[in-house]
Amino acid sequence: MIEVKSELRSALIAARIKAQSEELEAGAGLVTQASTLLAGIPGRVVAGYIPFKTEIDPRPLMRALAAQGAKLCLPRTPPKGGEGAGLTFHLCDPEDPSELEKSTWGVMEPKAYLPQVRPDVVLVPLLGFDRWGNRLGQGQGHYDRTLEGLRAEGVVLAVGVAFAAQEIDHIPIEPHDQRLDWIITPIKAYPIAT
Repeated sequence: MIEVKSELRSALIAARIKAQSEELEAGAGLVTQASTLLAGIPGRVVAGYIPFKTEIDPRPLMRALAAQGAKLCLPRTPPKGGEGAGLTFHLCDPEDPSELEKSTWGVMEPKAYLPQVRPDVVLVPLLGFDRWGNRLGQGQGHYDRTLEGLRAEGVVLAVGVAFAAQEIDHIPIEPHDQRLDWIITPIKAYPIAT
């Protein structure tokens, strides 16, 4: 399974690089496709992320959600050596560089002193997805562990955000993998049947 996922990751990284270079308005497309999600957001806490390398940029969608009354937070990754820990989420303005810092992984994240919250909605970056709500991430398991923990505490909506080119027929899954509830691309939104 590890070899299969590793080969898939290589192919999907190439697809994402190509899509990111060609789809310069992809973030605006996410907003257009997320109309159903936008309607139910007032007062909810939404976790987004700052794009890393060629990840699709969710910040236009995050701004649209905030304009509808959502409270925004961003994830902090566990430090190196903290494998097995999930992400923590902190209220912050993703547009304010004074509230962000670079993690040991090289990802921009909120500073640790910002208030920690439990999100109602998590925008999840990914390398690949299928129509059953399965995703392939970077391989660290941060989002799988985090979604598992959040779901043990109550309802959370996991929304994968990606370029359409990141879709494949079937993502191989393992018992620890957490399914998404929605997938939003710049050209279509997919609610996942339960």
